[in-house]
Amino acid sequence: MKARDQRRAIAASVRAMRREAREKLDRNPAIRKERRRRRIRRAVTLAVLLILASLIRCECGPGKPKGVATLKVLPLPPKPPVAPKAVTRPKAPLHAHVASQARGAYATGASAPPPWLDAFRLQVAARSPRLAKCFTGQDRPGALRWTSSVNPKSGAVSDHELELIGSADELRREQKLCLEGVLNAPRYLFENIPGQALPSRISMVIEF
Repeated sequence: MKARDQRRAIAASVRAMRREAREKLDRNPAIRKERRRRRIRRAVTLAVLLILASLIRCECGPGKPKGVATLKVLPLPPKPPVAPKAVTRPKAPLHAHVASQARGAYATGASAPPPWLDAFRLQVAARSPRLAKCFTGQDRPGALRWTSSVNPKSGAVSDHELELIGSADELRREQKLCLEGVLNAPRYLFENIPGQALPSRISMVIEF
């Protein structure tokens, strides 16, 4: 009896020592942290395994149920070509007759210049010495196109257009004022002007 009691006492003391050692380990912060880390790792591993199992189950699930028809989009058949309509010709040709009409006769030919034009040109030529003074200092001769409106009744000229011929240069403002002054005054004199002669626009070339 004594030996049995001794063994029981020894076993109880061993259990007590183990319990005390386990409690000491539980109170150790490092051991508790490691145990918590292992529990988290196990939980994450279990969650991953559950997700993989659900995916495998979805892929291996039952296929398309029987009796369900599938729809396919087919291209429309091409339309048959439309035959061109036949052009029907008239049974009899159409004829139309138009009576010819006589045309009036018109006299063609260049219109005669106004009777005072020659006298006007002579009076412009008589002003050549005064016109040449507007080109004082010019190193070479040239030509000038002058276009203006002329009133043969009053002898007045207006609306001057002055353009150098055969030269890339342009008239200076002083030259234009000088030329217009010589061409304006004195007024031109005309004789034997018929009836009610209207103002005309005349163009001529003046050499200098």
